Amino acid sequence: MKITETKPTRLADFLARAGYGGKREAARLIAAGRVKVNGEIVTAAALEIVPAKDHVRVDEKLIKSLWPPLYIMMNKPEKTLCAAFDPGGRRTVYDLLGKYGKVVQSIGRLDYDTEGLLLFTNDGDLAHALTSPDSKVTKIYRARIKGQITRPELDRLRRGVDIGGYVTASARVHIISSGPANMWLEFTLTEGKYRQIKRMVEAVGHRVLKLIRDQFGPLEVGNLKLGDWRHLEEWEIRQLRKLVRE
Repeated sequence: MKITETKPTRLADFLARAGYGGKREAARLIAAGRVKVNGEIVTAAALEIVPAKDHVRVDEKLIKSLWPPLYIMMNKPEKTLCAAFDPGGRRTVYDLLGKYGKVVQSIGRLDYDTEGLLLFTNDGDLAHALTSPDSKVTKIYRARIKGQITRPELDRLRRGVDIGGYVTASARVHIISSGPANMWLEFTLTEGKYRQIKRMVEAVGHRVLKLIRDQFGPLEVGNLKLGDWRHLEEWEIRQLRKLVRE
């Protein structure tokens, strides 16, 4: 079955339309653990999916989409949500993608006020693999910090700090530049907890004034302007796939 739908639909309804019996038969398939969505087994027939975006497999057979595989890099501007819709009317990253915004999903997220490299794809399996905690993909950020980080504080950031019941993994952190009121640090992380860098910096008594992601794995944002996006080159896609094969 070829899929072009961009509106949410219940998983059981989707499978029924794809030829897997009626809704009851489809629900039994799901309950038996034979259905995966974006690489994960699901057992809820009422789960809502977007057929053109989510990858659905039955007994490991992919129900294919008419959309070609899409791999996109954006230089996300601040004050932009990583959400499909905002009831308050704030701008989302999907608004910036035009027609592709209904088809792709972001690979991970960036906070509302964080700038920088954000990837999108309709390849659900790759997105799941790259965001899995097991992947340990390196991400490089620049952070402007209020005040001056001391050497002991810098060492704590490198070793790992408690950010509320969780101690962060060791990270590479070094000073880029320093002024009288603030300084720029570069962070290289292999994990991605919620607001991690901001919480790490707060744990040593400081505050992040600005945060920018420059790199995801081997891919760099380069000279892509804020708010702009582009399709990935073939070699970049191969590099992403290589990350999850190693």
